[in-house]
Amino acid sequence: MPILSFRGVPEDRVQEYFKKAGELAQMINSDVKNVVFWHEPSKLIGNGYDKDAILVTIDWIGRPLKQEAVAKHICDFFANDSKHIYIKFTEINHLLYLNTELVG
Repeated sequence: MPILSFRGVPEDRVQEYFKKAGELAQMINSDVKNVVFWHEPSKLIGNGYDKDAILVTIDWIGRPLKQEAVAKHICDFFANDSKHIYIKFTEINHLLYLNTELVG
């Protein structure tokens, strides 16, 4: 169950990218119904060189051989939105519950 959270990008762009959830699911061998997107409005506080930065965090059951392909897929889509796209993967193996059911 990959959960993608987006910061630093408008909600409408996240909605557009969600249309590619099927491509992502196929890329990582997951059911598209298990791909979840969150839009997290935020503001970067920093030294200004990357004020238009995007942060995408991905919580998932570890797929180390798929990380680079997923990162490229995300960067290709958002390349016109920012020159600074950070992508952070977190493995949630056996640590994610939905309601009271273990799902990850």
